[in-house]
Amino acid sequence: MTIIITVLAFIIIFSVLVLVHEWGHFYFARRAGIKVEEFGIGLPPKAKSIYKDKKGTVYSLNWIPFGGFVRLYGEDSSDPKVLKSKNSFASKSIASRSAVIVAGVFMNFVLAWVLLSITLTVGMKPILVTQSDLQDAKESGLISVQEVLLVNEILPGSPLDETDLLAGDFITGINGKDVPLVTDLSGMLSPETDVILDIMRGEREGTLLVATDADGKLGFSVSNMPNITFLKDLKYPFYEAPVVAVKEVGRLSYLTLNMLGDVVVTLVKKMAVPEGVAGPVGIAKLTHQFMQEGVIAMMQFVALLSISLGVINIMPFPALDGGRFLFIVFEAVLRRRPSPKWEAAIHGIGFVLLILLILVITWNDIVNML
Repeated sequence: MTIIITVLAFIIIFSVLVLVHEWGHFYFARRAGIKVEEFGIGLPPKAKSIYKDKKGTVYSLNWIPFGGFVRLYGEDSSDPKVLKSKNSFASKSIASRSAVIVAGVFMNFVLAWVLLSITLTVGMKPILVTQSDLQDAKESGLISVQEVLLVNEILPGSPLDETDLLAGDFITGINGKDVPLVTDLSGMLSPETDVILDIMRGEREGTLLVATDADGKLGFSVSNMPNITFLKDLKYPFYEAPVVAVKEVGRLSYLTLNMLGDVVVTLVKKMAVPEGVAGPVGIAKLTHQFMQEGVIAMMQFVALLSISLGVINIMPFPALDGGRFLFIVFEAVLRRRPSPKWEAAIHGIGFVLLILLILVITWNDIVNML
């Protein structure tokens, strides 16, 4: 039952994010006098046309229950009659087309701002991403930090291999003392000597008695990291929260853009999916985790997803909104419209590459879970 609820929650969240994005395209297209041929809930193939309004827009339900789409008249057409039609996307000014293209991204940022305004009014845990965030939060009294050792790997055949210690556990103390720097750890250990490790796994704590080997080693790979032991809520009056939310959206968008750049560099240089990058399966797993933490945490999660969707979509890559906007920029600079056939072909190639990337990341999610 838990799995079913998580899957349903994931589908609803993803659909809301995409439909808000598509509604932005829809609304600004209508304002510009562009005919919207179809507003689809879910992705094709079409299951049923449920309504047709006075302006000729068909509202449809589709079989793939993720997100939705908007089909604009003349957006990808190469028919001269369609391109010259007054209610065609292609016939509108550069400014109007630009507004329609970026409207989806704009609405994702608006959604994130609304959600963060609410959570900052009610009270939410601070969203800490960088070391600088941690330091600032520590200095302002929002958090308390305890230095721990993160267990990265247990070596086969080592003394610890026969214990219950797992990769991902925290070591909070050694022989009753605070954990040292990794570089100083070997100096605390002697050959064939009992060692008491204070262990933390999630919210559970315990101790472990283990003897070092003849070389004075326990047989694990660890790294120093800060562990937050206290987290104070951020809370503002209802008239201040929206202003703070604007700053938060800007800060998180900038950080997302930087991380996206690191992902691209890693993919190109190492031909591997960077650690921490999640696809649909990984996001579904995160959805389950945030559901356990309550409504406010869930709203923060949706706000972060909305920001990520907005930042990714505005990237100048074919098939994304940023890629379509780039063609409009070229048109403005060169004062000549690119060939509709070539533009459609380039976006088609970009779409295929994006699908392949999603499949690779999804496979990586599954491998990590297994």
